[in-house]
Amino acid sequence: MPLHKGNKNALKFFTAQNASSYDWLVYTATFGQDDEWKKQIVRSVKGSRMILDLGCGTGILTTTIRNVNCLAEVIGLDLKFEYLKVASTKRNDMPLLNGTVEKLPFIDKVFDSVVTSYVPKYTRVEWMIEECLRVLKNNGTLVIHDFTYPNNKLMQITWKSYFALLKIISNIVRSWKDVFMELDQVIVESSWLNDCMRVLESKDMKSVKCTHHTLGTAAIIVAHKR
Repeated sequence: MPLHKGNKNALKFFTAQNASSYDWLVYTATFGQDDEWKKQIVRSVKGSRMILDLGCGTGILTTTIRNVNCLAEVIGLDLKFEYLKVASTKRNDMPLLNGTVEKLPFIDKVFDSVVTSYVPKYTRVEWMIEECLRVLKNNGTLVIHDFTYPNNKLMQITWKSYFALLKIISNIVRSWKDVFMELDQVIVESSWLNDCMRVLESKDMKSVKCTHHTLGTAAIIVAHKR
């Protein structure tokens, strides 16, 4: 499958040079909010026995789910092999696969839940959702999380000021320079939330719910397949 702009951004942003510092960065850059968003995702898939984490990266969400739900089989998939190497050091009982979320190497209806965090803005949403629904069992749960550009005018000013600061810091933290310089534009230009809601609402889903978090800087969609 040929790479598109989203894939190329992900490959440029997440490299062998910054894989080891990703956990620290995501916690620090979100002021600890990443932990809260991850907890919300974990609660959404409580009781699931077969769970797929798409774009698992260094395994933050994957290991969190596995630690909370010790009976679950949690499989992680990511585009970056270097990030999977970091994830593999956290637990030795999580299968990890190198691949794209738009073409999953699984048979139909095998997972109770599919989760993905920070991935939609780098994908063709229609393809991702089609694949997620294909591998989900009937009554399965799909959870989609990513950053959003806030609607509140005051929050927009704060958000832009924060990214301006990151661009200054990028001159010091060189391994994250591309992310600090370009992520804000990727978020502003992304229509992942509207696209996901549109696609999911066009399907015969049991329910689709979107919640906004941290003053509109992130959103979580929870959908249940019939």
